[in-house]
Amino acid sequence: MKFSHCVLLFSLAPAVSGFFVGPNGNRAPKPSLVKMSATSLVSMTVPQLKELVKENNPPRGIFAKLKKKQDLVDYLEDLFSEESDAADVESASTDTGTSSSDEPSTISSDENPFDLIATTFPGALTNADLVNMIHKALDDAGYDKEKTLVATSLCCDEVNRPLETDLSGTFNKNFNMGGLAGFPFGGKTSFGAMAAHIPDGGSCLVVYGPHVGVDSTGKVGTVERRGRANGGSCCGSAVAAAGYVGSVFNGDAEEASPPTAALDAQQYFVGSMLLPYAERLEESEEKMVELPYALYDAQTELIEEIVTGSGGAVAGDGTTAVLGGVQINTPAGYFDYYLPLSFKLYNSNGELVGDLMPPSVKRPFSKIASTFPGALTNVELVDLVAKTLDNKGYDREKTQVATSLCCDEV
Repeated sequence: MKFSHCVLLFSLAPAVSGFFVGPNGNRAPKPSLVKMSATSLVSMTVPQLKELVKENNPPRGIFAKLKKKQDLVDYLEDLFSEESDAADVESASTDTGTSSSDEPSTISSDENPFDLIATTFPGALTNADLVNMIHKALDDAGYDKEKTLVATSLCCDEVNRPLETDLSGTFNKNFNMGGLAGFPFGGKTSFGAMAAHIPDGGSCLVVYGPHVGVDSTGKVGTVERRGRANGGSCCGSAVAAAGYVGSVFNGDAEEASPPTAALDAQQYFVGSMLLPYAERLEESEEKMVELPYALYDAQTELIEEIVTGSGGAVAGDGTTAVLGGVQINTPAGYFDYYLPLSFKLYNSNGELVGDLMPPSVKRPFSKIASTFPGALTNVELVDLVAKTLDNKGYDREKTQVATSLCCDEV
């Protein structure tokens, strides 16, 4: 659906102040719920529905319950009924030229949870849940969303734009620092430019990370794309870089020389910054699963160098919240996800002053990898055991588990 179609539906004089910003950047008046029909709500995009919910003084935490488009439509239809009663239902129906009794009561949601994510990337949040988590964490840290500028460093692949759209629904349009594979190729210059755009007395939020696709069969490193019969690499730049560093590590290729032209400079640096992780990737059991984690570590090093070296560009008492993780792209019809791995707060001197990650968000414990190499999370262990027993012909319904673990309550 093109947003211009929605503008026609909103042609009545708006009773709610302000504007919607559509996917194409155009602005259209926000509609009054009294003048909305069920069809109008169904025709709206998820960000538009969320904005309409916000305009009607929702209870705190409501978006944690409204995870699907149909949830938003149902919630707004209930408000619609209440406001219609107050404003005289018959008059409202005459103004709009429609009768609510003629409208469909339900419609299937266009987005659903993608169950395969829970075992492949445990701890990942849907984009909607992520935005709610960010909003609450920043609110608790004293951020004013009206004075907050979001800067993203995400791969330029079009499958990554929905997260920026969802963030814009809460924090307005974002500044873009990212390039291939999500590396912040804008560097210190782009951070300084972004800092100069922060509203007076405000602060900024930086969201960064690589991305990885998971297709409908559960295969990692690829995803079905719009209009294409076959899926493709996701992230293509990352997969190409992994092939390059593997060839160098195995002695099949020489390390590339620094570029003398800008033609493909970004891809050179993706490979160059991934090269220190070559052995880790080559020895991993699932290279495509390990790849985004390696890229995250490489990007974190660069992001921290940018923020600590350029934090002074943020004026006054402004701070920089930095959220890092892995974007997870899924097939059409499913929610996209983001696995948060770090959420740090820096002052205007570029000094680390706090950890914003909520206790409810489970993160990998980085010291485990070096202390107990090969250790799995509980979720990964259960998945491994289940797959192994399935392959041995075990029937889960007829399997009894017996444990012999220490009596300590931990």
